Amino acid sequence: MVTKKLTANAESAAAFLAVMGNEKRLLIMNYLAEGELSVGILADKVQLSQSALSQHLAKLRRFGLVDTRRDRQMVYYSCKSSAARELLALLDGLLTMDRPLAGPARQALVERMRRPQAA
Repeated sequence: MVTKKLTANAESAAAFLAVMGNEKRLLIMNYLAEGELSVGILADKVQLSQSALSQHLAKLRRFGLVDTRRDRQMVYYSCKSSAARELLALLDGLLTMDRPLAGPARQALVERMRRPQAA
């Protein structure tokens, strides 16, 4: 299926998927889609040092996917992208469907998502 919209926006779509395609950033956005979190709490949830988390958050900020709020010493992040929320919902649906990600295909995707990936 070829669409004019995708053809005209392939570069920006690929950039969005590249940012969201990192395992840790996908997890970060998954947690932030549920609500605002402090950097410390988010680092614990995604099992990253605050320094490593900061690098991922910088990429998400540059792409306009997250909002920040500062309260004295604390910095809070939240998801501001409806496109990211839709992608997360789509992935959730694909991972729970019997098809097309059933059996070995689903298992391969789950294993790929669990593998550590460089920032």
